[in-house]
Amino acid sequence: MNLSFEPPPPYDLGPDPDLGLWLAEVARETDRIVHLGPDDGRGHGQLCWDVLEPTGLLRPHCGHCTHGHSGPRSARQTDTALKIHVPPQEAAPWIAATLVRNLVFRGEDGDIRPVAEAVGAGLVALLGPQAQWRANGYAAYREGARGNVGWSPVTEATFDAAVVGIGNGHAVVIVATGED
Repeated sequence: MNLSFEPPPPYDLGPDPDLGLWLAEVARETDRIVHLGPDDGRGHGQLCWDVLEPTGLLRPHCGHCTHGHSGPRSARQTDTALKIHVPPQEAAPWIAATLVRNLVFRGEDGDIRPVAEAVGAGLVALLGPQAQWRANGYAAYREGARGNVGWSPVTEATFDAAVVGIGNGHAVVIVATGED
């Protein structure tokens, strides 16, 4: 997927400036949408909506089709889709899975999985133990699905997975999409 928007400027990560470099590298290698910035008071749904809006993944691309699209039409609907409350101590594997797992085909997560796991642990540490993490379902993190790999869409893509965290003055949005 080629996204036609400018990445945000570098963000001060405090004591771990390498985290931003690793996060950018994983995003490039896996073609994920990643935002890391300050907590400016937006809620999970509004933050996710604002990050996705410039990507073109929220509205129909054709502009003239008559079939419906499954993605949300507002930040409020995006907030509703982010209905899974992820405990902070479980957020790292959610992040890693969202960063590397193919949403369409089951199989290996690739050689970048250890880096994604380190990035997940770094983000959880950065946002702190009181962070509020939300996800839109189990499309990426199948380990917690208990047999149901369902999700509520946050984009118009056929498949998507999102993890959004806010805490300790920071905010992060990670979204994976897939088409079959």
